[in-house]
Amino acid sequence: MLNSSGSVAETWSNPNIDGPWDMTAVATSTGADLFVSNSLSRPTSKKVTSPSGLCTVVRVDVSLVSGHLPKMISSTVVGTDCLWKANKAAFIQSPTGVALGHNGTLYVAETVDSHITAIPNALSRTTAVKDTTSTLTTGGSLNGPLGLVVAPNGDLIAMNGNDGNAVEITTAGRQIATVTLVKNGAGDLFGAAIAPNGRGLLFVNDGTNALDLVTVR
Repeated sequence: MLNSSGSVAETWSNPNIDGPWDMTAVATSTGADLFVSNSLSRPTSKKVTSPSGLCTVVRVDVSLVSGHLPKMISSTVVGTDCLWKANKAAFIQSPTGVALGHNGTLYVAETVDSHITAIPNALSRTTAVKDTTSTLTTGGSLNGPLGLVVAPNGDLIAMNGNDGNAVEITTAGRQIATVTLVKNGAGDLFGAAIAPNGRGLLFVNDGTNALDLVTVR
């Protein structure tokens, strides 16, 4: 955790947090819930970690009290059996982007197999959804999706890591639009956010080391 000056104020660790790769947050009545996509699985011995494995998505419940540091109350695995693999170009590929929909479903961009997993009732569930048992959409225009964000209309926007395209997906799983943000942009896209006015998409362009904006008219 960083304070208002950008300095480290506290560090959290937990058996359920294992190679955190991406995160989204939502305010609750007592604080906030963090949804963390893990990218690794701990080896069962002191041997070197294998080049692939299964990892998880975790909800971390946080208490926020004025005048005090945030406090981690609990953690719950809400997604399991997600595939990760070592990758020469990207170091690792694993479940990456996480986005909480207006319907309370947590959506996870599964990079290795190019699909989006849906985890219903993510704010309250106590059991984990196994990957591939609740797939929103797979294949099509998805090509190594990394970043994931919810559009103002409730649709999802997935950022492809393998080709520089963004894909719009409805909550029914229909891929309704594909837009090239970076031509020949393999390795360029990752994180994204809706612009403050809701009329554009901010995205990280690793190829130019810049934060770019595409507007919607």
